[in-house]
Amino acid sequence: MKKDVLFIMGMGGPDSIEAIEPFLFNLFSDKDIIDFRMGNILQKFIAKKIAKKRSKKLAPEYLKMGYNGASPQNIIHRKIFNALEKHYTETTGRNLTVIEANCYYHPFFEEALNVLKNTECEKVIFTTVYPQYSFTTVKACFNRLAKLYNITGDNKYKKVVIPYWYENEKYCSAISKRISAAAKKLNKNIEDCHILYSAHSVPLSYVEKGDPYPEHVRHHVDIINKITGIKSFEIAYQSKVGPVKWLKPTMIETLESYKEKNIDNIIIVPISFISDHIETLIELDEQLIPILKNAGKNIVRIESLNDSPDFIEALSNIITI
Repeated sequence: MKKDVLFIMGMGGPDSIEAIEPFLFNLFSDKDIIDFRMGNILQKFIAKKIAKKRSKKLAPEYLKMGYNGASPQNIIHRKIFNALEKHYTETTGRNLTVIEANCYYHPFFEEALNVLKNTECEKVIFTTVYPQYSFTTVKACFNRLAKLYNITGDNKYKKVVIPYWYENEKYCSAISKRISAAAKKLNKNIEDCHILYSAHSVPLSYVEKGDPYPEHVRHHVDIINKITGIKSFEIAYQSKVGPVKWLKPTMIETLESYKEKNIDNIIIVPISFISDHIETLIELDEQLIPILKNAGKNIVRIESLNDSPDFIEALSNIITI
């Protein structure tokens, strides 16, 4: 049977309580994702301070999520990759091996590329776990790949690059289905609900340099609104960290503003996340959504895609090229 490889890149996440601090240090040291506009040595010094402080704060939250201190996305992503390998083979008649490469924790790019070099195949698909393109995620991943591996220099197998995939019909339909299910949970028609799309924020400096991420988010929202029949919606950003300016409006500002507005039956849609992790299970569910629940508003978050069959089908469709 013919064989393909999916080389899928991401930031990664800590696999234990002890790994939180080194993971955060690696993240905040990387100018591709957060540039503190200072020299490399000073950025690493600041990164060490931030990582030490934040790791103490985050440790109880990681334990609370029920994965023995590891990031939930580590476990969920591997479930996704295992299911994807099986589905791809069943639908294409070709074997698939998924190789995971992470920027900030194991398996690192160097480890993943060693696996790739020792894997016989006919085609390699290079993409990331991020639906929309951003300098801070997709570009950062491909920059790291380019430093370690020459995609165009090796002709022993066909190479396919998928820089973003948010427009995929099956993927958008999977999100739409969950929004409709959330409306039913509120006992409302979708036309009577207000959809608040939550996207991971990025530093404003990258947007000023031409990062297409906000445009991709808006286009993605437009696609889903059209599929689902959504009339009332807004986009806000979450997960700001560090001493730089980030995209606005923030989720907390938006939710606080709803207290005084005639807005109810609110559905939260994490538009830039494919699985549960600390930003959904802790930041959204425990810190942000209660702002309106405690104010007497009806509010619910859509079910995450995780390793659901319709999402696996969408991913398989995305990489079948």
